[in-house]
Amino acid sequence: MGKEVNRKKADRISDLPDSILTHILSFLSTNEAVRTSILPTRWRYLFALLPNLHFDLEDVLRRKNFNIHRGVKHLDLNIYLDKFITLPDVLFTCRTLVSLKVDKDFVLDVPRGVVHLPNLNTLHLESVKFLNDDSIKNLLSGCSNLEDMVLKQCYMENISKFNISHQLLKRLTIDYLYSIENLQSLVKADIYLFKTNYTRQGGATTLFRGICNVPSLILWVTSLELLLSCKPLPVFATFFKLKIPCYDLCREYSYIRGGKGLETLLSSLPALEKLEFSQEVLCFLPENVPSCLLYKLKAIKITNFTDEKHCIGKAKYFLKNGGALQKLTILTAPDVSVEKQLKISNVLLASPRESKQLCILIV
Repeated sequence: MGKEVNRKKADRISDLPDSILTHILSFLSTNEAVRTSILPTRWRYLFALLPNLHFDLEDVLRRKNFNIHRGVKHLDLNIYLDKFITLPDVLFTCRTLVSLKVDKDFVLDVPRGVVHLPNLNTLHLESVKFLNDDSIKNLLSGCSNLEDMVLKQCYMENISKFNISHQLLKRLTIDYLYSIENLQSLVKADIYLFKTNYTRQGGATTLFRGICNVPSLILWVTSLELLLSCKPLPVFATFFKLKIPCYDLCREYSYIRGGKGLETLLSSLPALEKLEFSQEVLCFLPENVPSCLLYKLKAIKITNFTDEKHCIGKAKYFLKNGGALQKLTILTAPDVSVEKQLKISNVLLASPRESKQLCILIV
């Protein structure tokens, strides 16, 4: 009896609260943390409370009793195996899973009739090859409450059959020309495409028709050329917010091709109220002023702005024609000095403007 009392007194660590014990376990590898389950009962399931668990996929796939039905809500799988992999069925039937991220090169074969992820809200797939078109269909059909989906460099052998369809999806990010349909709930799309050899004929038209009812769009400047292949270009009647990012690697591309694409798009956005873009895509603006600029546009943000004549001239264009414009924000390039900012400010403040309620902010 005396020895048992001494052991209890010696095991003071086990009396600590879960938050402290899991913090201690977080400094161990996942395998080491799991091994603590052989300690007294107090430790048996503590490892399952860790915020991050890192498994060796080869070992996981060899386990016949692999189980994630432990209330898991967020699962991030990073896979680096260049071979065919069939993930355990249990991955597709976890009722508590809220977000799932799977990336790195592997082939995904989604079993028919097995997927049941009723609480999955966010799905992020990167560098994933689907075995066939049934795999993507089976996956999406089993995610009844999916709202946010990111597909980056995901593909299959016959890319023309890669179809994205989901009635409740609200946010979509893609970098391939997939077929898109049945996206009535979509409120935001992020499209990053190059016109490359995987761009099939008519694919751009199908894509833009599939998102023509989305209110908010992020369209990378490298995607603008694809608009030129749309015949005819759909009218995006409900677009009210458009953002056109441009990073260093695509600035030269935007100088050569981006302007005409922007011109084509603006003429098809009658309801546009907010516009943000890098000044590089100001190379060509439509001679016929788009109706959105005349009557709807309320806020415009221009980034990477300089004091060059052509750049200031384009800002004047918006001031002159923006009948509903309430705010023009100019974000200058990193190499623009305070003196040059002041010059830009003086020129624009002295320029004619259509809107009498316009605020100009230069930073």
